[in-house]
Amino acid sequence: MCGIVGTIAVNGATAPSLRVDRLQHRGPDGAGALRLSLSWGSVFLGQTRLAVVGGEDVPAPYDFRESCGVVLVFNGEIYNWAELRKSLKNETWETACDAEVIAHAWREHGADMLHLFNGMFAFALVDLRTSEVFLARDRAGEKPLFYSLQGDVLHFSSEVQGLGIPLEEDRAPAEVACLEFDCLTDTPFRGVRRLLPGSSLRVLYPFGVSQRQWWTLPQETDESMSWAHAVEETQALLISATSLRAASEVPITTLVSGGLDSALVHAISGHPEVYCATFPEEGMDLLPEAQLAAGAARVRGITFTLEEAQGSLDRIAEHLGTPATWSALTYWFLARAIKQDGFRVVLSGDGADELFAGYSRYRVLYWLNRMEWDRNLSGYMPTVKTALELPDQPWETVIARMLDRSPGKTQQGIARDLLTRFGGKGDPIQQMSRVEFHTTMQVNLRMADRMFAAFGLENRSVFLDHRLLELSARMPTRHKVHVAESKAVLRQVARNLGVPDALIDTKTKRGLPCPWNAWRGINTGTRGVWDRGDFKEAMNAAWRRVNGFDAVQEVAG
Repeated sequence: MCGIVGTIAVNGATAPSLRVDRLQHRGPDGAGALRLSLSWGSVFLGQTRLAVVGGEDVPAPYDFRESCGVVLVFNGEIYNWAELRKSLKNETWETACDAEVIAHAWREHGADMLHLFNGMFAFALVDLRTSEVFLARDRAGEKPLFYSLQGDVLHFSSEVQGLGIPLEEDRAPAEVACLEFDCLTDTPFRGVRRLLPGSSLRVLYPFGVSQRQWWTLPQETDESMSWAHAVEETQALLISATSLRAASEVPITTLVSGGLDSALVHAISGHPEVYCATFPEEGMDLLPEAQLAAGAARVRGITFTLEEAQGSLDRIAEHLGTPATWSALTYWFLARAIKQDGFRVVLSGDGADELFAGYSRYRVLYWLNRMEWDRNLSGYMPTVKTALELPDQPWETVIARMLDRSPGKTQQGIARDLLTRFGGKGDPIQQMSRVEFHTTMQVNLRMADRMFAAFGLENRSVFLDHRLLELSARMPTRHKVHVAESKAVLRQVARNLGVPDALIDTKTKRGLPCPWNAWRGINTGTRGVWDRGDFKEAMNAAWRRVNGFDAVQEVAG
């Protein structure tokens, strides 16, 4: 985990000073900045560094101009860097650091190097031999990268606060009205854009910025994939992905919620001390299930109150950059405790629900889909469609209604646009999964990144290994959702790895808990106890406060 900032300016343009200090929380072990001259302009690079790989004596920005003509700033981890180093032609290595592998991989493979990397990353690379600048972000979007083009100057940063430009309010991106959060290219700040997952930017002379999508989820499902192959491949890749991410030169722990995904991660990693959020007084006591998942490991249960949440909301909103959901509260207090106990790296099970159809809404789609091909019901589909107020071709409408979290379901047009853009081919569950990869999963990853980064921690999401991403996208729905259970293939892997049956067979979805509505006495709204309208108002008010925007009426405590 690090923080990167920079400006790229054409000759004659005035660029403000870098605000590296604004990202010190992301990299408490060191900071540095430098200026590079190109034939057509200047590049200013800054980085704060969290020492996880290569020790604390490696300076940042990473300067390899003598060996390969490359200087870069880098946030994240390339987990297979040691393996890649053996395959590259360079024979003299200056560091034991994954950043140096990026530099030499660029020299040897150019932008195609991205496909070699197993990791989470956002970086900006300056090639002094060709006078070009290259920025890229990992496949899943684990590590953030924002940019803003102001005249002849391009600013970039890990967080919006580090861009070095005045932050002005803009209209909320279109998806906010539908989803309650921003997650795509546009942000609520004027002129500030988000580089999307699996994307890159190239800056060349004459000054121009070209964007490219270098990776996408596979669109074709392999219907020939057998159940045995799906289980065997998922298990092998999950063990490999966890082992890669569990390797650390600094203290590491695991989040264990009592759910299936984190139980799988812990079954492989086996860390002696793990963490769980729990709220027994609010009926969300997850500690017993977490202890069952943890086995002999010590589980530290973390809880907090409404007063503590409200007292921290401004700092949380500031670190988030743009408003998010109440899971940010839980991440914040977990991260604070983990930091106090001396850990540097955290493993989590983020992404499994989107990739392997774990949410309850996938089961709804499953059963609706079954009615279409069930011979005993096919003749009754007109009756079913009438009862559910569906048109003759219902899936676009059904998915749009599920995606639309607005009061009164008034934003289905935006939801349809998301489905058209990201849904791709396949059955309704596959389409919904792809949309949520680009939406729900993105806000979850943003909250995890910012809240852990606020305390100088690195979070590693096991299920976002690109090999698992691609396997899950190719996997037939029948291996994910069965008549009796969701995430079927993961449940079988869990049985193979010795996860207790009580956790495998549970019908209750266990995730990151936050009892905001229970605290506030709210159990109504368009989505019942899951309605986040009250929290959304509180979060938006905090976001406006910390950014100095016009005050709005705050939710009473």
